[in-house]
Amino acid sequence: MIEGRTHKPVIQPERCHTCDVCIRGCPAELIPEYRREEKSLRGALYRKKARGNPSKDKVPLPPCQEACAIRQDVRGYVALIARGKVKEALESIREVNPLPAVCGFICHHPCEEACLREGVDHPIPIRLLKRFVAEYERRGERTGMRPRKRRRGKILVIGSGPAGLTAANDLRLLGYSVTIFEALPTLGGMLAVGIPEFRLPRDILSMEIEGIRQLGVEMNLNHPFYWKENGKSFRRLGFDAVFLSIGTQSSISLDIEGKHLLGVLPGLEFLRRIHLGKKISIGESMVVIGGGNVAVDVARSAWRLGAKKVEMACLESREDMPAIREEVEEAIRERVKIHFLASPVKIMGTGERAIGVEFVRAGSGVVDGPSFRLYADTIVTAIGQRVDRRALKGFDLNEDGTVRVDPETGETNIKGVFSGGDVVTGPGWAIDAIAAGKKGAMSIHRYLS
Repeated sequence: MIEGRTHKPVIQPERCHTCDVCIRGCPAELIPEYRREEKSLRGALYRKKARGNPSKDKVPLPPCQEACAIRQDVRGYVALIARGKVKEALESIREVNPLPAVCGFICHHPCEEACLREGVDHPIPIRLLKRFVAEYERRGERTGMRPRKRRRGKILVIGSGPAGLTAANDLRLLGYSVTIFEALPTLGGMLAVGIPEFRLPRDILSMEIEGIRQLGVEMNLNHPFYWKENGKSFRRLGFDAVFLSIGTQSSISLDIEGKHLLGVLPGLEFLRRIHLGKKISIGESMVVIGGGNVAVDVARSAWRLGAKKVEMACLESREDMPAIREEVEEAIRERVKIHFLASPVKIMGTGERAIGVEFVRAGSGVVDGPSFRLYADTIVTAIGQRVDRRALKGFDLNEDGTVRVDPETGETNIKGVFSGGDVVTGPGWAIDAIAAGKKGAMSIHRYLS
């Protein structure tokens, strides 16, 4: 935007990235009277309420905001932080994100990858700025929203992962009565039992969950929900609608010789046992098969359990590993040795006990290289997760076991039951699950309205 002598802004939409630099540089920032000008567009632009658009097409969102699954106003809260308005920045974030502190620690930050600043020097550290803001609440200065009004309707949320927590948060803010059923003895779903504490401190997660509880959301632990074939069991409990978000709780099995030997553990079960305080013995060495976040989390956890040698092997090259790049770098710094382009063909054993894994070198997705062996006391397979079909009686499922839903509303084949998150899409990122929870909450609101 270029400010002319007439005080009327001149906007060049083809060059505009809606970064707000023009607004922050406007005298109205320091002279409040300018914000109320009626004969100029300046005041209206300052309040982001300008009517009409010089372009026939809709002005696109900034790339960082477009890349975010929940369309978080990144430029807005970053600008507030730059001006020292930490509380206001947190309030801006919480308008759409009920788990900002969690995202500050574990989000894969696609917003940073889209940041235009990279063309100048380096992207703005958006995730770390969100993490910095979250420390404001960690000091006990809680800020948040409150239910707008009281509405008729009781809603059951099954699962307390990021999708379930978000749906419960948004529905409660809309004024509905909300109850969460969680099958595990702890809240948070995979945030609590699938992500190590050194990546997501438990007091941070507890703080976020407690904030949602304080809105008036009822939360029940050790409370699995069993579906009947007719799908009406939730109505007998007095609920008018359901949001199903049980995630992908089962590890995909590695179908090779020796997979049933003692000392071979699935990755999710390994992490779950650690976080639930169950005793686990891994010996002095471990081999982790897989290249995703679960595999990296398992490898880094092994060091903290006392292992003296930890190795990983994955099908991908380092550039193609699905794990977050920073986490892979941390694992390498912690002396985890990673074997790339390696395909497991056999788990070796002595008697009933596993002693190692045989691999072949893979290139371009085709197994064509020489073999090699890695020896270890414990073998952990972390090649992916899937939905537990046993918990989904009566639902229409896709071939991979995920729940089939209406793509626009998220409603399942059972009337009044909506679903979102990993149970619908398969394993994904936390921010995508948060987006699914928001979509589910709004769909239920429309359904009950």
